[in-house]
Order: sequence, then structure tokens, then C-alpha cells
Amino acid sequence: MEKIKVIQIGVGGFGQSWLEILRDYQQIEIVAVVDIFKQNLETAKSLLNNQSISFYQDHKQALQEKNADAAIIITPPQTHKSLAIDALEAGLFVFMEKPITKEVDDAFELYEQSKKYSKFIMISQNYRWRPEIEALRKCVREGSIGTIEYGEWNFRRATKFGGWRDQYNEILIEDMSIHHFDLMRHILGKEAKSIYAKSMRPSWSWFGGNPVVSATIDFDGDTLINYFGSWVTRGKETSWNGELKLVGSKGMVELTDDIPKITLADGTIRELKLAELPYEDRAYSIFEMVQSIRQNRKPVTHIGDNLKSFAMIGGALNSIKEGKEISIKKIE
Repeated sequence: MEKIKVIQIGVGGFGQSWLEILRDYQQIEIVAVVDIFKQNLETAKSLLNNQSISFYQDHKQALQEKNADAAIIITPPQTHKSLAIDALEAGLFVFMEKPITKEVDDAFELYEQSKKYSKFIMISQNYRWRPEIEALRKCVREGSIGTIEYGEWNFRRATKFGGWRDQYNEILIEDMSIHHFDLMRHILGKEAKSIYAKSMRPSWSWFGGNPVVSATIDFDGDTLINYFGSWVTRGKETSWNGELKLVGSKGMVELTDDIPKITLADGTIRELKLAELPYEDRAYSIFEMVQSIRQNRKPVTHIGDNLKSFAMIGGALNSIKEGKEISIKKIE
């Protein structure tokens, strides 16, 4: 079986870790690497150590000259829209890091434009593909705790990035919360109806924008989720998944320190069995892309689906700005 040929666009710090995943994935062949900075390309050359791979500073030149199946875009969100369109124009599938774009309106425009092309755009939502998350999703979907009526989701970390993230006004919502909002949809199997959010910047924050958010989210079926997130916490941190409790008519499921548990109505508590996955995390995202191409189907996290998670981000941003509950925009 022929390998899927890819061009990776963007090999900065995070892009280099993606490059290693692609390099080691047996069904992928990297044919070109693109970055505007020469130093990043030099680092990529050392990581790959493969003379057959071409290196470019101009992505359009790479798209024109190389025979590839997919473009892997690992660049700042404000560049995603134009790069994705250029890749679609060149006849390639598109795989992008989250979020879809920096501005929510741009994401909706990209979605509409993508309908003109036969190739899909996929967004990596790697948090979905973790054994502890799949264990929770399976438990909820099987009805083990009955109808979920409310839940709590807490995320607390003290993380310093620097770079482009310091230019965001609502950095936690715009860059991190998309993971947790997407997981809510994934685990519950429901769509958000409305959101009421507030944010703030503590006096000790090293971020330029607001790194603390509190939100109340109403999902289909009258399921209410209370969300809190901080990127400048003090004391004990959560995992990147966060800590969560989902409470239903027959019991509760929870995730603490990445250990999934169920508590039944009679008080019985037990750990959930971790799911067995063919790959995990970002490697599963690549697996899903490859399988989708080979099976001629949309990936699970194609742009149309992921826009439903991103619409929650847009609703949160509008709620913070307007100081009121906002209805989540529906995706056609």
C-alpha cells in the first residue's frame, strides 16, 4: 500500500514535535517541509536526516512543485485560513492544528469555501484520543449513569508560552478551552445551546490577555456544565484534560489525575477500565486522517464538526464582551 505523501507547513517549536510524529508514522511519507524561518528548517533537516525531503520558505512553491496528498498545517491560527485555501486549491487534503482560525468569522468563511473542493479539512482534536477520555465517553454513551443533568469541569495550570499567545485578549478561551469544549461534545454526544462566560487577568499574570475564565454552558437535553479554567493557577495543577464530574440520574462519572471513575446511586465506586486504542493522542489524529483518505470519507473531526466546538468559543467571546448569555450559532 502506497504511503500518504505530506507537506508539513510550519516547523517551529510545536511543529517540530509534529514532524517527529509524522516521521515515525509508517503510513506517512514526508515529501516537503516549509517554514519562513531558515533556522527552523535547519532544525527540521537535523530531525529528519533524509536527503529525499525538500525544504522551502515559500509554501506556494512547495505546493506547486511537490506531488503530495495532504498538507499538515502547524502554524499560528491567524495564518490557517489562507494556508488551507492554498492547499485546497493545489488539490490537497488539509490537516490543521486547532483552533480552526484566530477569528470565529474566518472559521465560518473557511468552512463555506471548503465546500467548493472535493478534499476535506480536518482539525486535530487530539484530546479525544486518550484512553481515559474514551473510557468516560463509553460509560456515558452506554447509559451507565443514566441521563446526565449537570457537570463540573475544572482546568488549572501555570503555563508560560510567550510568543504569539501573548497577543491574545482572551488567551485561555481562544487557545485552550477549545479542547475542553470539544471534549464536552464528544463525551456527552450533545450540542451546546448557550453559554454565559466571564474572564479576568489576575495581578500576577504573565499573559497579556485574560488567562482565567468561568462559564456556564447549557447543552441539549437541559444538561448544565459549569466550567472554570486558569493558566496562571497557584497550588496543585490539574492534568491538561482537567478534572471533571458528570452527574446523572443513576450515578456519576469523574476524572481526577486522569483516573476515570464511576460512582453509582448506591454509593459503589470503581475505576473505569481504560480503553484500548490503536494509537493515542496526536498519533491517533494522524491515524484518523490516513484512514479517512483511504476510506474516502470525512474524518470524525472534519471542519464541519469542529466548527460546532469552535462556535462555543465564539459564543464565550461574545458573552464576555456583551456581559450576557449568548446562544450558540448553529452549523448547517
